[in-house]
Amino acid sequence: MTRLEVRTPVFIDADNTLWDTNAVFADAQRAVLADVAHALGIALDASHDLDFIRAIDQAIASRHHAGLRYPVSLLIRGLELALDGASPEIAARTAWSGGRNYRIDSESVGEIESRYFEKLSALPALRGGVIEGLDWLRARGCLLYVVTEGAKPTVQRTADRLGLADYFDRVIAAPKTAELYQRVLRLAGAPRLAFMIGDQLDRDIAPANAAGLRTIYFPGGFQPKWLPGVEDAKPAYVVSSFSDVPEVLEREITQLTSR
Repeated sequence: MTRLEVRTPVFIDADNTLWDTNAVFADAQRAVLADVAHALGIALDASHDLDFIRAIDQAIASRHHAGLRYPVSLLIRGLELALDGASPEIAARTAWSGGRNYRIDSESVGEIESRYFEKLSALPALRGGVIEGLDWLRARGCLLYVVTEGAKPTVQRTADRLGLADYFDRVIAAPKTAELYQRVLRLAGAPRLAFMIGDQLDRDIAPANAAGLRTIYFPGGFQPKWLPGVEDAKPAYVVSSFSDVPEVLEREITQLTSR
């Protein structure tokens, strides 16, 4: 087995790369739908599934400056309108513009929001092969950086609860830009080879490509409709499990050392 060069940097996204945040969000959104239907006295059927929710979710997010981080009250109102027969686009547009008499009162909306955030506090499950892959990377002496655009305390707390905290040399909370990767690599001694592993083509893969990293795309369970395709983002590798990462690094190191 080829030894990696000492302290080869590996940047790793957190949400939906190390752990399955998407599943937690999906459960929370299903709970919102059930609460809205209950408040309206409507019985849900098979058509009222996750796709039904996400059609409204993405229609709202595409209009809002915060994207998918828009206020959940807009989703509640959008679901109310959709359950009353509005299309996802009309429901999203109407919820966004306001100025309508809704059937669900403001106090009930607040209660639904509170239950939504309680659901979001659930501990996500690890994604496939994470422990196996991290064990291999740590055993080979890699520098392991978690890089996230989320809240650093939340990421650190989740990593600790999942038993991952001791794997990482540092958690970096900052916008993922080519400049960020280049700055960290300079501090790491400008190694000849570095990697980025992530689930988002636009926010993980594209800026890492621009910084000259070898990129590994580990697709998550949900991709917004406006994201670029794999052909456009051009990750160096696509894996179906985090346990595939060691093979990728072995291949890259072998190619580098044989030149």
